[in-house]
Amino acid sequence: MPLRAEAKRFTHPFVRLRARFRKEFDFLRDLERSIKAAKTRSPAEIHSTAIHEAGHAALQIALAFGCGGVTIIPGLREGSAGFSTDGRLGGHTQDFAENDDATAELHRFAPEAFSYLRHAMVYYAGAEAVRQLIPTDPHPEAGADSDKRHAINLIIKIAGDDESADLLFSLAKRRCALLVAHYQPEIQALARALETKLILSGRAARKVFMRSLKERSGRLMTW
Repeated sequence: MPLRAEAKRFTHPFVRLRARFRKEFDFLRDLERSIKAAKTRSPAEIHSTAIHEAGHAALQIALAFGCGGVTIIPGLREGSAGFSTDGRLGGHTQDFAENDDATAELHRFAPEAFSYLRHAMVYYAGAEAVRQLIPTDPHPEAGADSDKRHAINLIIKIAGDDESADLLFSLAKRRCALLVAHYQPEIQALARALETKLILSGRAARKVFMRSLKERSGRLMTW
């Protein structure tokens, strides 16, 4: 085979391979920078971020969405201090709701609206956890702008008008506050684990949550 034809045959695989290596190199470089940034934060910042993300993770688990993973390693490109993904990304979901008659009844009445409302509660849970568990924090809403935006978008989908939207916003925040208060020990346990390990898989987060709940003989509250 002529040299030019041979070179052409390898061009596309080589370009794809180089792009893959570049992508992996960029990912590892970003991860290294993010871990370094995580470790240079003050203890107060680390604790606040851990409580915030643990609030999200606890409600993801409790409300049966599942937690795909949670971390306090900042996303430098996204400008986030940490993040928690639900079970749709992590592949681990559970169904606690079927054991709760009130939750099951609400789900049967308006499943899509109920799901959106509960997802909004998860988004509100980060700032609410900081508000309840770090009462001296002057800015519990710090870093929660995107959370509030996601919650608003979800509620707008199910609200028929401005008045009903206001009622749903209020309901989501009240129920979120009740759930966070109920799961304070689990949020604190998850936060401690995050401060130590920086990142928890969905399986590890659920294990921490359920161990805490079992040790205090707590009950699942799904609404």
